[in-house]
Amino acid sequence: MDQTEVNKADLNKDQNTLNKIDTEVMTNKALAYTSRAMIEENRLMILSNYAASFMGNRQLANQNTDDIFKNRELILNAHVCQNDVEKNFIQSQITRARLDYLAHRSKLNSTVLDVSEQMASINTQLIEINRAIMAANEYIVEFNSKQIAFNSDLIEGDDAPEKATSETNGALIAENRKAMQAIRASAKANRERINSVLAASLDNSDALIENKSEIAQRRESIMENRGAMLSNKKRLIG
Repeated sequence: MDQTEVNKADLNKDQNTLNKIDTEVMTNKALAYTSRAMIEENRLMILSNYAASFMGNRQLANQNTDDIFKNRELILNAHVCQNDVEKNFIQSQITRARLDYLAHRSKLNSTVLDVSEQMASINTQLIEINRAIMAANEYIVEFNSKQIAFNSDLIEGDDAPEKATSETNGALIAENRKAMQAIRASAKANRERINSVLAASLDNSDALIENKSEIAQRRESIMENRGAMLSNKKRLIG
């Protein structure tokens, strides 16, 4: 069997392997984009929960705090003092209320800063992610440029079909087999990473749904507080 016949036999054998690799790589592509879709869905849910919790529940709860201490002030100022002891008591309670409010506000300021620091760190990571995406896009452009140049070379360059020999074909077939092994190993490693990302995304989705439920329950508690606060105010002003 001459080199041309050997090459033909090898190509027939390799075609089956190539089809399997194609299936593995394209399946990974589909799963990778599925995981990206889940990640984007989770990200949007995170932003939704953030808005509901910070811009919604938090503002309602803060308004309740302000109204509660306004009621406290109304209650204390409405009392008609009969002596200096009562006057001192009222003034002390007004001071106490102010201190309680300021201590509460200072603690909240700390929590706001804690969250802001975490968000700033996340933004830094997102910037790095954008850079990684840009680098990947640059790799695609460079790859396409090389392939365009090779297409031109196939038409009228050193790699034109009429310049091929059985020896160069055999060398190319051997190189292709090495490439197949490398791609299969890469595809296997990618599949493991994809499965890990999918599992993490599913866990995140479950946690976000649970968070959304907790946010709704917290809003109910906030509104119950507001109802009790308004009831006190109504009793005070008649």
